Amino acid sequence: MQLPFLPRATMLKLLCLSLLGLVQSSLAHGGHENAGPVKGETIQEYAQRHMSSEHHIDSFDIRSFFQLHDLNRNGFWDKDEVEAIYGVHHVYSQKKSKDEIEHQEKAEHIVSTVLKRLDLNGDGLITADELEQVGLSGLPNFDEFGAEGHHYDVESEFFLHHEEQFHSTPETQTDESYTHAEDMEHFSQHEAIERKEAEREAKFQGVTIEEVLKAQEDAAVAAKQKAEEAASKPITRVAPPEKQVPEVKYKNARTEASRKGDWGTGEAGYKPPTEPSDKMRKNLPYRVPVCSTSSAAIGVISERLDIIYINTHSI
Repeated sequence: MQLPFLPRATMLKLLCLSLLGLVQSSLAHGGHENAGPVKGETIQEYAQRHMSSEHHIDSFDIRSFFQLHDLNRNGFWDKDEVEAIYGVHHVYSQKKSKDEIEHQEKAEHIVSTVLKRLDLNGDGLITADELEQVGLSGLPNFDEFGAEGHHYDVESEFFLHHEEQFHSTPETQTDESYTHAEDMEHFSQHEAIERKEAEREAKFQGVTIEEVLKAQEDAAVAAKQKAEEAASKPITRVAPPEKQVPEVKYKNARTEASRKGDWGTGEAGYKPPTEPSDKMRKNLPYRVPVCSTSSAAIGVISERLDIIYINTHSI
């Protein structure tokens, strides 16, 4: 099956297909049900179930799996792409390595093991034909090394593997619902980030971090109060001038007309009047000359009748 070219973003998203080989681990960060194969389930069956429930992909084959992981589209899996399949260098994987030396040894072990199983001609690369000959079962399981196939940033991983599963409805998004260990870790990470930002801001402003945090807290309270006040205020809608009754439409027209001066003077010159105040300017003819006897002239007459109405009712 030959697939059409897919955008890089799509390929990166589907890198999580690598979890086909993780037969014992869950993408959740711990403390929840195991997402790996159940007893008696083959890796192919697990792949289908996992892709459907975790990534909303219902059908795929070995060749499409290969193409989605061939990030540079050169027809081979190289060392970097094998590492990407297993999320070797993701922060979650790095946290399970004692130091950089151990982490590098882990990466080399994973790559060499995969190549030993799938690189049939020993050239250091894996082709789609080689993967097809060996099958999906040729993808080893490295969950004991923490290589669980994560590819996105921490925030995206939390949403994909925890928020979407445990907090996807209004009832599970209340403050009382976020009690899992993953929630606590996630909130702690946010607090640490905010603390570092406050420290940088305090250093820049030459004040204490407590002052910065207090100012941020006060600003948040003020913003909340302002939003609540805005939500409680009734909305007053004003009709456009053309739909207003004459008393409202011409309320300040006479004063504005006096300010503008005689018709024909100023920048507007002898242009046809467009505003109520223009139609009340001194020397304005009853019939304004236009290119033709159009609706503009009729409109002027109508407006003048409105003025007469106001004047007669104000006597």
